[in-house]
Amino acid sequence: MKRANEARLPSLSKRPLGFRLGEFYGSPEATCRGTIFDVRLLNATTREEDVELHAHADAHFVLVLSGVYRSSALGAPEYAPAPFLVFNPPGTTHQDRFLNGIGAFMTVSLSRASFDEAHASDRLHTAATALDGSSVLCAAFHLARSVRRQEGAAVEFAGWDLLAKTTSRSPRIRSAPRWAHVAYEALMDEAARPDLNVEDLARAAGVHPVHLARVFRAAWGQSPAQLLRWRRTERAIHLLIKTRESAAEIASAVGFVDQSHLSRTLQSLYGMTPGECRHRMLRRYNPVTSRRPRIP
Repeated sequence: MKRANEARLPSLSKRPLGFRLGEFYGSPEATCRGTIFDVRLLNATTREEDVELHAHADAHFVLVLSGVYRSSALGAPEYAPAPFLVFNPPGTTHQDRFLNGIGAFMTVSLSRASFDEAHASDRLHTAATALDGSSVLCAAFHLARSVRRQEGAAVEFAGWDLLAKTTSRSPRIRSAPRWAHVAYEALMDEAARPDLNVEDLARAAGVHPVHLARVFRAAWGQSPAQLLRWRRTERAIHLLIKTRESAAEIASAVGFVDQSHLSRTLQSLYGMTPGECRHRMLRRYNPVTSRRPRIP
């Protein structure tokens, strides 16, 4: 039987097994490691009755993508069908497992030191807790898609957004603080940088990344990742209209991973491919140009 992604037998000791960061009862399909987050898509590999009591040194989320999960987390039902999301702080000791040992899941791990730093800025859950609501599940699924596509920068943004949703209090903002404007302006100015991340924005604003992610959404109605995607897309549309550069060249110029990343985002936001966008926008804003042969 496999334990924690490794082919070794678990200890027969009565003491809980100790799992290191990123170790789980599962076989990984995809992994993406950023500066803070270790994110994995896994399939359950262990029979339900073979899962032993174990303790995690790290803090982590578990997003159940398929199957039925049995968790001792606060607020969890006895049998939790997918989709189901739970947050476990560092030191969580449990015997959480899949019914009949069948299921697929995503894990999002961060070290105890990173958790402690984030907790000092914005109080996070300190007990294993089931998380519900469309907003937090949407953030988790967005992260899962980014891992599958190996979009490293998007994984970092989505990870901070997800962590911000585990805070035990919601921000009440009458007007955005000055640092939120600084972070907004930094994102708008630096959006073309493919390596731009939440830590950069937080450093410019002088706050912790989890505090930035939490307050940013309350102040502007969207997460840093959503605003970044919109900014890059708007810049791409501008270049599609004003230049004859290829979609691949434009994707690189505005900060997308590649042309397919630009195409997916354009399709998601506006229902158009880069070629369709260029053709439609040229016809709408420049009737003379639109009569020329279509630029591929």
